[in-house]
Amino acid sequence: MDFARFFQMASWQATLELAEINAPHGFMRYHRIDVTATMAGSASFWKATEYLMGNHTIAERMFRHDPSVMLHAPLRTLLYADVDGDTKLAVDQPSLLFASYGNPHIADVGRELDALLASLIMLLGGDVPQQLTTRESLAHQSEPRA
Repeated sequence: MDFARFFQMASWQATLELAEINAPHGFMRYHRIDVTATMAGSASFWKATEYLMGNHTIAERMFRHDPSVMLHAPLRTLLYADVDGDTKLAVDQPSLLFASYGNPHIADVGRELDALLASLIMLLGGDVPQQLTTRESLAHQSEPRA
């Protein structure tokens, strides 16, 4: 995520267009934390990196209804090596997080994020959890994100 470039956009439409370029699969990386380095010297042995991943142009569609949604946007994700050395992805299910706000507009975006996350996992060659592939979530894959 190029914060400086997004800050230069003259309109929200320009921001939407830049987001489409920067997030061809729906998500941008906002921040990275090397958890392995943070835990250096401890008894913990895990290799892990945490990311804040999302898309502020999608988040805006929830933010307009309730600014507290930003507690969960961007999504916190963790890539880590399991005991066998296989790479795993851990992330909260967006639809569950955003349904908790009790607003159908916010919940709809949460389901859309489920579908985007499922698509990303599939694109990366991972096994998509069944919870992300409900008919309701997949229906949002083809909807515009503006």
